[in-house]
Amino acid sequence: MSQVVKKFAALLLFVICSMNMQAQLINNPIINVDKINIARDSFGVPHIFAPTDPEVAYGIAWAHAEDDFTTIQTLLLTGKGQLATYLGKKGAPVDFVVGLLNTKATVQAQIGQMDPKFLALIKGYLMGLEAYANAHPKEVLNKHVFPITIEEYLSATVFSVAVFCGVDKTLPKILNGSIPQLAGFTGEGSNTFAIHANKSTTGENMLVINAHQPIEGATAFYEAHLQSEEGWNILGGLFPGAPLIFHGVTPNLAWAHTVNFQDKIDVFQLQTDKSHPGEYKVDDNWLPLQKRRIKLKIKGVPFPIFKTVYNSIYGPTVATPDGQYFSMRLPSLMDAGAMQQWYAMNKATNFTSFKKALEQNHLPMFNIMYADNKDTIFYISNGKMPYRNTDTSYHWNSTVPGNTMATLWTKFKPLSELPQQLNPASGYLFNTNHSPFLATDAQYNLDPKKYDVNDGYETYHNNRSQRAKDLIDPLNKISYADIKRIKFDRSLPTKILFPYGFTADSMFLVDENNYPALANIITTLKKWDHAAVAESKGAAIYNIAYYLVPQVMEGRKNDKLTIQEAVVVYEKIDEYLKKNFGRTDIVLGDLQKLVRGAESWPQGGMPDVLAAVMSESYKNGTRKMNSGDAYINIVRFPKDGSLPHIESINTFGASMHKESPHFADQRAMYQAQVLKPMTLDKNIVLKNAEKVYHPEM
Repeated sequence: MSQVVKKFAALLLFVICSMNMQAQLINNPIINVDKINIARDSFGVPHIFAPTDPEVAYGIAWAHAEDDFTTIQTLLLTGKGQLATYLGKKGAPVDFVVGLLNTKATVQAQIGQMDPKFLALIKGYLMGLEAYANAHPKEVLNKHVFPITIEEYLSATVFSVAVFCGVDKTLPKILNGSIPQLAGFTGEGSNTFAIHANKSTTGENMLVINAHQPIEGATAFYEAHLQSEEGWNILGGLFPGAPLIFHGVTPNLAWAHTVNFQDKIDVFQLQTDKSHPGEYKVDDNWLPLQKRRIKLKIKGVPFPIFKTVYNSIYGPTVATPDGQYFSMRLPSLMDAGAMQQWYAMNKATNFTSFKKALEQNHLPMFNIMYADNKDTIFYISNGKMPYRNTDTSYHWNSTVPGNTMATLWTKFKPLSELPQQLNPASGYLFNTNHSPFLATDAQYNLDPKKYDVNDGYETYHNNRSQRAKDLIDPLNKISYADIKRIKFDRSLPTKILFPYGFTADSMFLVDENNYPALANIITTLKKWDHAAVAESKGAAIYNIAYYLVPQVMEGRKNDKLTIQEAVVVYEKIDEYLKKNFGRTDIVLGDLQKLVRGAESWPQGGMPDVLAAVMSESYKNGTRKMNSGDAYINIVRFPKDGSLPHIESINTFGASMHKESPHFADQRAMYQAQVLKPMTLDKNIVLKNAEKVYHPEM
């Protein structure tokens, strides 16, 4: 054998061995449990310190499992399509949709191209969960949870992102025959503000991270601090089942997400014919409608249930009650890399590396607001936006024909084509789920005419954005006290922008003199100062009306509430108050409660104020807050380059266990709109920690 051949053979052997070692490290990253430190601060928030990123992921898996293992396991079961084995019939629709979307197939097709370091992180996280399960077998929900593969886990994340992109709203409309749907205002959402050093009174960049999410459950934010010796150091919010931070702050930068409402999902109506059973027509060709059977295992049902689902070239396909076939096409179902991009964002050290992470273009939605310690602020209405056919005969915000290749999009726009702003001269950027073209002072806003109308970007203000503008505009400079005051504001703007079901101000135009029996509640609302404080009588009337008006209008989303219908609403309010409270002069805090376990407290706020509160029927006529102003994190970057100043608060506490001292220890501060100091400094954390320990073996 020649020397050249020997050298080539040796090199080939080295490459193969290296690949095998890399694969081994992904499948079984080295975890030294005794080097993983979980430091619990005085509020029970976990700070995870370890040498490597996979070990940190192992640590956060263990710590979060200690606080909320049940919710985490529901995510794992979702990825396997076996949620119904725990929740019974309530979980079956989720398993059906997971099977319909076939998210695991997307993962399997793409996992070979994923970053090995990211896959090692995920494996470390899953190892931590399985170790916790082995140490606490009585807490495992059922035999279907473990073991879990990386593919099954990532399948759950793809499904979760697809839900955020609108599958949960679009699919039921297809199945019940009410497609298409129309966009409208919503009281839900989130807020974020970025203030440039030139606009702040102290010369500091500032960022407000403020998610409006459910306050309990699978999408309630959990606060954590993750730090490795591989350059990972971040504090912020994550959802149950996540191995990293979704939005938060590092030593050099911070970012926040809010939900955006550009067009993330397209619905195609297929052309079918009884003479071509099992087929659909595209141009001049009849194509087979692909069939798959989904096996549903349901707790309490002694045998599996099988459902048939379909696929067309456009995507997952279902039939309406009258036999029409519709396909859904989502960028989020075509890309399994969202979590990998979040990992790159977590590890970014400056704006250049953060922007590079965004250019991966795996994340199919979410506004991103950014600020750093180098006097940079940045905003982008992020998304994985396809190049759609610009033929005006296609209505992309409704239903488009699924009988032509002309509507089948396959390519996506680069990050540079999305609406974005870097360091505007106004000195501030903000988003409250409103238009990306209304993100700052009017003279510096982007021109919507320069962007593709088929992307479906929002063009309107909502009540929160209008109120924020009203508070920001008079300020020449913005102080930290100002930004907290604005963030915690509970008032609607002077001119209310009426949301869905409240499309006219008829409630305020009813003449109380014509309705003496209702005069008290009519005048109470008309004299209301638009402040949703717990002590307000007018806010109580408005809040009840907010939920009653859609019922009276019977779903007429874009029509006006007539004066006579407004009177009917007042009559229903009068009846409701007398039946449930025995009087009509209650305050908002009598009606609306914050509930944790067996305790409840009066709660201010309402839909579409900056400190928003969404609620659901509770008991004895009261309403229980279920989502809205949740995790809050406000960041300042000092001019001297030292670590950022961080203050945060969560709705309740770090633990879901009622016996834990951290079950509701942040509740009083949250309701008083007071923040707690946090830090990225490991030495300070360890010095002040109430408990430092390793995960158990």
